[in-house]
Amino acid sequence: MSQTESLNLLIVDDNRNNLLSLQGIINEYIGDVHVFEADSGITALNILMKKPVDLIILDVQMPEMDGFETAEVIRSRRKTRHIPIVFLTAAYKSEEFKKKGYALGAADYLTKPIDTPQLISKIKTYLRFIHQERQHHYVELGLERKVQDRTIELLETNKHLQQEIIERKQMEEKLRWAKEAAETASLAKTQFLANMSHELRTPLNVIIGYSEMLEEEAIDLGYDDFTPDLDKICVAAKQLLGLISDVLDLTKIEAGKMTLHCETFELATVIQEMTSCVPPLMEKQQNTFQLHLEEGLGEMYADVTKLRQILLNLLSNAAKFTENGIITLKVTRTSKNDNKWFNFSVTDAGIGMTAEQISNLFQLFTQVDSSYTRKYGGTGLGLAITKQFTEMMGGTIVVESELGPGSTFTVQLPACIANCSDET
Repeated sequence: MSQTESLNLLIVDDNRNNLLSLQGIINEYIGDVHVFEADSGITALNILMKKPVDLIILDVQMPEMDGFETAEVIRSRRKTRHIPIVFLTAAYKSEEFKKKGYALGAADYLTKPIDTPQLISKIKTYLRFIHQERQHHYVELGLERKVQDRTIELLETNKHLQQEIIERKQMEEKLRWAKEAAETASLAKTQFLANMSHELRTPLNVIIGYSEMLEEEAIDLGYDDFTPDLDKICVAAKQLLGLISDVLDLTKIEAGKMTLHCETFELATVIQEMTSCVPPLMEKQQNTFQLHLEEGLGEMYADVTKLRQILLNLLSNAAKFTENGIITLKVTRTSKNDNKWFNFSVTDAGIGMTAEQISNLFQLFTQVDSSYTRKYGGTGLGLAITKQFTEMMGGTIVVESELGPGSTFTVQLPACIANCSDET
């Protein structure tokens, strides 16, 4: 059945004049509909056995087999039980028949004499719903085919990965001492990471989606011993997806393809919405989060997504290196060269840093000390990306820290970002 196939409507009425009248109205006011006619319940059932039908308009009062009896048979058949039925009856009988009709699964009622605008409106409404349901079905089929095709492609790719990895290592070993070849390999690395990040996000999203679905089904079915493992799968996949997103951002920055998409927004509202997801970050090491917003912050014109990522990176970093402490986000207004700016300060009660450690803080794939990497984890990407995003929006980031008392990261951004494309 193609997506452009017309919808099929079955009209059942023992009065030939009523059939002609309904047929004429539908042909005049509703396009792309094929109408089948039946002058009895038996004829209607025969048509339903042979033809696909999307909607049935069924007269209640008919000889031999009335509309209710016909509907009961339709509902008893697996092939036809899903088809919506609109009963047609005389006005003075409508209240008497409605209860029985709805008990048989009637979708709606129409009364005689026919009210043409009402008839057309209801038929169009049902046909629109049926058409939308059909479209959703086509989309689902298309997605299933895409998943199957992608699965086959990934299996084929996996067969060649080991050989490709060996060949790549051999190539890198030969080119290691050549400056020009090293630069070429660096560019190839960036492109490879970008492509692989895109490729890995798709199966990871599938893993996350299916693990969440399976966890919900396990809870519903009472398989409580399965849920912890399913939750671990989901959490690990989300962590890996976050790392891949960081790598993708990094490759875009290095390739000069990272762009800003700015919009005007109420800064206080965005900060409050963003910090609503902060408590889980703090609970892991029993930290307390405090938010201080200066009154009347007003509007900001910036890339709101990158602003959120900057602040979440800083808060996540603070939570990672602080235990049983207080972490504070403070947002204030300031001015520079007669222009409005905002200060975003994140203060923690963590382990702090030396001056030497601060000098290496924003380098890619670098942490303040390798021992901290083993204890606290991380890849050294978050703060480097934070600094890049800050500078892209014309701002600065500074750190004040001492070993022991903790650290304060302050990001300063203009209230109106220059050289920024409007969000569409």
